[in-house]
Amino acid sequence: MMPRVTLLCSDGPHHLYLAAELLKAFGSLRVIVESGHDQAASLRRNGHYRAYLWTLYHGLRRKLFGYEAYRKRYFARTEGPRTWTALSQEPDVEFHDTPSINDPLVGQILRGGVSDAYVVMGTKKIGSAVLSAIPAGRILNIHGGYLPDYKGNHCFFFALHEGRHDRLGTTIHRVSAGLDAGDIVSRHCVQPAEGDNSETLYSRAEKAAIDHLVARLRRTPDVSTWDSTPQEARGRLYRMRDRGPLVELAHHLGRGWRRRPVARGAGKEPVR
Repeated sequence: MMPRVTLLCSDGPHHLYLAAELLKAFGSLRVIVESGHDQAASLRRNGHYRAYLWTLYHGLRRKLFGYEAYRKRYFARTEGPRTWTALSQEPDVEFHDTPSINDPLVGQILRGGVSDAYVVMGTKKIGSAVLSAIPAGRILNIHGGYLPDYKGNHCFFFALHEGRHDRLGTTIHRVSAGLDAGDIVSRHCVQPAEGDNSETLYSRAEKAAIDHLVARLRRTPDVSTWDSTPQEARGRLYRMRDRGPLVELAHHLGRGWRRRPVARGAGKEPVR
């Protein structure tokens, strides 16, 4: 009997790639999706107007800089479901949309059938009520940052901004009550090269982490037996508001000052 897997995720291209890879590997999948639109709407509905406006700002910035289009191209598939609609219509996919990952209905869905492994990617912080519906030790998160140094949002950008190229990585870790605080299972780092920026590095590391996770799940689906290491007490939590226009400008100007002279006709130094 094939292992049963539940995915709790948002609706980005990399989340769809993960869902399709899990379906391909295990033949069936339960998916609970909290869309980016619903995440933003929840901020506004609950009166978190500052966070809501920063979310809108970063969505616009990603479109203007071409990052959104790049991510769609990078994670595009040539086989299997290529859209969320197509995935939801797969006969062996149990698909659920939710306005919040902490909606009471999510707990009911999870209690409706126990999975061997639960994978989280891109959702808001999962509360204790939903976590209580998942067997302890079976849930992992794919975090787009090098833990414990970079928690929260825009971790690749700030690692580049601070010149910490050894901290450009995605972390697979166990889910706990804290934000990005569970024991570390593995890190998947990338090295910047000519033409890279925070988006290209992020996408590369996320794909490496996804591919590694799916392959390991196929070998050992009982994630409770996987080795993991407690996080050290260091690092910082980065929020949407931390990457404002002035920080973005300083980052690009700083990259300009650090450029090395290049021969006439050589490629331009990448802006990261």
